[in-house]
Amino acid sequence: ATAKIGAMEAQNWKNCPLIEVDPERVHGAPVFKGSRLPVDTVVENVDAFMEIEGQSLDEAVASTLECFPDTPGGAAAIRTVIAHRDAHELQMQP
Repeated sequence: ATAKIGAMEAQNWKNCPLIEVDPERVHGAPVFKGSRLPVDTVVENVDAFMEIEGQSLDEAVASTLECFPDTPGGAAAIRTVIAHRDAHELQMQP
């Protein structure tokens, strides 16, 4: 899970409208717009619930929201970010 997001650089989030990168905030890590919540923290949490706990995407998103209840945009935003990440990974494959 960590390798999935860890391999992505900040510029890979530039086309995701829910994410912003500001060198003055959270050391330039991609965060949910208007927050200090790093995207990788949330995405890794979803991945962990799916991989380790065997949860479905919907269950993992709900579990992640229990951990991060102030996630801007809630479940819909988390699903959008996961979809963006997955689409980017597909584009990078040969």
